[in-house]
Amino acid sequence: MKINLCILGVANVAWVAGDRLQGGKYTIERELGSGRFGITYLVRNRNSDRLVVKTLNDVLLNSLSPSERGRLKTMFLREALKLQRCKHKHIVQVTDSFEEADRLCLVMEYVDGVSLADRRQQKLSEQEALQYIQQIGEALIVVHENRLIHRDVHPGNIFLPVRDGQAEAVLIDFGLALDFDHILTTNRSKETSEGFTPPELYAQSIPTGAYSDIYSLAATLYVLLTGKTPVSALKRKIDKARLVAPKDLNNLVSDRTNRAILTGMKLDPKERSQSMREWLDSLGLTGEVPQWVGLWLGL
Repeated sequence: MKINLCILGVANVAWVAGDRLQGGKYTIERELGSGRFGITYLVRNRNSDRLVVKTLNDVLLNSLSPSERGRLKTMFLREALKLQRCKHKHIVQVTDSFEEADRLCLVMEYVDGVSLADRRQQKLSEQEALQYIQQIGEALIVVHENRLIHRDVHPGNIFLPVRDGQAEAVLIDFGLALDFDHILTTNRSKETSEGFTPPELYAQSIPTGAYSDIYSLAATLYVLLTGKTPVSALKRKIDKARLVAPKDLNNLVSDRTNRAILTGMKLDPKERSQSMREWLDSLGLTGEVPQWVGLWLGL
């Protein structure tokens, strides 16, 4: 699949089935979903390859002044160009970009397969779960090196295409320009994923960093090993709800992995690992295969 992330212009334009972009290069098939920030469409190119077009919401854009729209467009483009430099087999890839009728569009790889949210087994083995977590963690290292934060890592944004007969994890759906400071965007609560979003992503005023994606990836590992979504950071912070240790829900979880998840999900960002490499190391994921798997295989 290839994804087009587009910024719409001033006009309140909604694409419908059959609409053609770039002189027929891309044809809209249907809307896939919409939210406060964006609308996503399924499209095909002239070769009938499937693509996705994600646009910023007209309601948001039409509420902005011309200067604010220009600033948002600049921010989106700057972050999109960073994403375009993130070349990794476990990240959805930007393959092209264009502008049409004041709409900035990014063409991205379409990832075909089921997501980890739609996995048939509620609990994965630790070996399988760590394999997927390492693949996404290594991809996020590249993202962070390009001074980007994904902001929405969770099982529904990790797809499992089959490559060379084996399922591999690929991270999709990056949030771009979400730090735009406008009254309609400063409340991030509608862009959060219950159980996976760290506390700093609920408010505009708290800085984000690699540690934000670490929280979300640790929460993803939590659910893969336990079959249970962890209690939300907001409930933990405000209602003092307790985060049940993954090992208490699945006694097959190793002590090392249990500790790494709980450290990665600390409410205070300063108490988490400060880089994805550091957190992966704490899991023993220091190379292409987990350290403990390598020892088991005699590598």
